[in-house]
This record gives sequence, structure tokens and C-alpha cells, in this order.
Amino acid sequence: MEQETAAESCPAPEHGHNHDEHGSEHHGHSHGAASEKSLLISIFLNAGITIAEIIGGILSGSLALLSDAFHNLSDVASLIISYIALLIGRRSKSATKTYGYKRAEILAALANVVALFFVCVYIIFEAVKRLRNPEPINSGLMMIIAVIGLIGNGVSVLILFRSSKDNLNIKSAFLHLIGDTISSIGVILVAILLHFKPWYFMDAVISVLISLYIIKESLSIFLESINILMQSAPRELNKEKIIQAILSIKDIKVKDIHHIHMWDITPGKTVFDAHVVIDKNDLQDADNIIKKINHVLIDDFHISHSTIQLESGTINKCVTCDL
Repeated sequence: MEQETAAESCPAPEHGHNHDEHGSEHHGHSHGAASEKSLLISIFLNAGITIAEIIGGILSGSLALLSDAFHNLSDVASLIISYIALLIGRRSKSATKTYGYKRAEILAALANVVALFFVCVYIIFEAVKRLRNPEPINSGLMMIIAVIGLIGNGVSVLILFRSSKDNLNIKSAFLHLIGDTISSIGVILVAILLHFKPWYFMDAVISVLISLYIIKESLSIFLESINILMQSAPRELNKEKIIQAILSIKDIKVKDIHHIHMWDITPGKTVFDAHVVIDKNDLQDADNIIKKINHVLIDDFHISHSTIQLESGTINKCVTCDL
């Protein structure tokens, strides 16, 4: 009899998860198609808004309107990146890309927030210059263009709202749009103020406030993207709770669990590896033991991809492992 048994699960049909897995896969494809359509609509909407705001910003002399235009321009770029990443992410895994191409969406999310950061820094720099030398602004034209921008951004936000909950890539693009929606509201408020008071410096002030808000909101996506790329354990999973859940499985005498690794391929797609020590005589029931462990992982922690290595009580160390 072998003293070590390793098995990888995704989970197999005999584990009772085949129907759910195919159902979620079908749902994933349909949800992905809806996301692609939503992104395409948002791309065309924001491209039109960007052109209108650039022209309006130049004609009115409003830095806030131009900053909103730059935000929208970055939106268009981020939406295009997100769309391309979705297409790449749908490609099937290969001999060299054994986990598939889903990480392309994480790279896109990271690229989006980094680009947004630099755009915001540039706008803050221009706003500081404008504070020193305020310039007259056509508040009426500023108002009209800002309202157009608000409507367009609001529609895009509604279109992407559902998809942004489950996809970090789309969430990063969604954040761009949220920032621009808030930006448009700020520009409208400034335009109203300037209609009654010639406080042109407020145009620069609102630009700085909008940029700082977007930088703050982008930070969470940046950190989550880095955590995934660094293969950090998902924040919502507690290692000790997983150990206790496995130790508490009925009819299985688990002596020890070690060399545990958990990481996300993308948010919600978690990989789990562990060495589980049992009695030598129980190795003959390896398939059933692994099946029960996988049931706990998927039912209690939503981990559908696991590799469980069973070891006897005399072989409970991985002397060749550095991780």
C-alpha cells in the first residue's frame, strides 16, 4: 500500500457537484456576454461625452470641465482595456497557461487604477496653477456640457452596476464611471455658483476634491489586485476555521493539516492546497476521505478547486517543500 495519496479536485462528478459546476459555468458565460455588451455600450457613450466635454471645456475655459473630460478619456481607455481583458479571459486554458487567462482581467484592473492615479495627479497639478491665476469661465456652457456628462455617466454606471459586483476588472472601470458621475455633479454645482458669484477659484477647488476622492477609492482595487498577483490568501477565508472544519468532519480521523496554501486566480476562484495526515490504515479509503474534505471546502468556503495530499502518520513532513 502507498503511504501517500494526492488528489486534485474541481470537484469530480462522483462528488455530487457536477450539476452545479456546469450550471455556474453556463451562468458565467451568459454573465460574461452581458458584461461585454455593457462595456461596449459604455465605451461609445463615454467617447461621445469626452468629445463634448473637451470642446465645452476649451470654449468655456473651465478646468473642472476639462478635468471631467480627462476623467472620461481615461474611462474610455479603461473600458476598452476591460473589454479586451474580458475577451482574453474567456480563452480556454492551454498546456502553458494551465489556469487559463483570467489573470488578464486583474492586470487590466491594475493598469486602470494606475492610469487613473496619474490622471488625477495631473489634474491636481493643473488645478494648483489655476488657483494662483483664476480665469473667467462661461458658466452657462459649462452647465450644459456638465449635465450631458452627468446623464451619460449615470447611464453607464447603471449598465455596469450588476457586473461590477463579481468582477474586479469591471469594478475598476465602474469606479472610473462613479468618479466621473460625482465629478459631473461637482461641475454642475460650481457652474450654478459661478452664475451668481464670480468665484472662479472654485472651479480649481472642485477639481482637486474630485481627484483626491477618486485616488482614495482606487486604492482598494489597487491593493486587491496586488494581493491576487502576489497569491495572497483571500481576505474572506480564515485558515484556522478551515482547519477546524476539516478536523471536525465525521468518520474521518485527521491527525494534522499542514502546508496549506490558498490563493485567488480571480476574485471568487480560489485554489486550495494542503497535506492531510491520517492513520496509515485509513489510506485505503483515500477517495472517500478526499471527497468529504472537498464537500466541506465547497459547501462551507466556496472553494471548488483543491489539491489534497493524504499522508500516513509516519510520513507527515514534506522535506522537499520550501513553501
